[in-house]
Amino acid sequence: MYINKKLPNPRNIRVFLLYFPCILAIVLLFDFVFAKSAHAYIDPNTGGFFFQAVAPFVYAILGVIVVFWKRITGFVRGIVSRKKEQNNHPSE
Repeated sequence: MYINKKLPNPRNIRVFLLYFPCILAIVLLFDFVFAKSAHAYIDPNTGGFFFQAVAPFVYAILGVIVVFWKRITGFVRGIVSRKKEQNNHPSE
C-alpha cells in the first residue's frame, strides 16, 4: 500500500534552522535573568557530571560541522551570492 506523504518544504526547514538558535538563546536568557533563587546546595561532583553530560553533545555537533563543512560553506556562499545578485539587478 502506497501512502502519499508530503515532504517538508526545504525553505521552511532552512527558516527553522536559521531562527531556532536565536529563539533558544532568547528563551534561555529570559530564564537566567528572571530566575528565582533556589536556595539549593550544589554538590562538588555536579560540575563533573554536567561536563560528562554536555561534552558528548558538543563534540557531536563539532563532528557534524567538520564532516559537512563544504556543504555548510556552499550553502552560505549560495545565500550571499543570491543577495548580491538581487542587489545588482533589482526587479522593478
